[in-house]
Amino acid sequence: MLVLLLITALFIALSIYFFFRAEKIQNTLRLLKRDKGKILKEHTKLTESIALIASNHEEVAKIRLQLLLTESENQPYLEHVKLIQPLINNYVIIFNECLKEKGRLHGMTKECFDNQNSGAYKDFINRIIKNDEKLQRLWESNNIIGFISLVEALLIKYNTEKENSISIQKES
Repeated sequence: MLVLLLITALFIALSIYFFFRAEKIQNTLRLLKRDKGKILKEHTKLTESIALIASNHEEVAKIRLQLLLTESENQPYLEHVKLIQPLINNYVIIFNECLKEKGRLHGMTKECFDNQNSGAYKDFINRIIKNDEKLQRLWESNNIIGFISLVEALLIKYNTEKENSISIQKES
């Protein structure tokens, strides 16, 4: 009889222990769900902000490219400016792919160039990237920072060449 009472008391004590343990776990779970909701809202806001930034960068880059194309008629670097056009026209697509996974710059850029012209990617690499050590370093980083820096460097490079050719023409 004593053994039966001890076993009953042990089961009651274990039941009380597991009840309070389950309550503690349930409260922790409730807090984690609340935190998850906050994190998801924050993630959504950050994603929207990054998409807006990428879109704004693309617009600015396209405007700068268009200025180079319209003001650069019959200039020696015009052919190179036309070669970077697919890179800038697909800025958001490449930007988003680079954000998703490191090392996607080369693959996504190749897809964008191939959609426009089958040999454009090789021309871009051989005539623009391989001819400039700084551009080559940015290209080889194969990530989002390298992509943003590469586009900026290309636009600055050709804008500088445009200004130099204009100043040479004025001097002549």
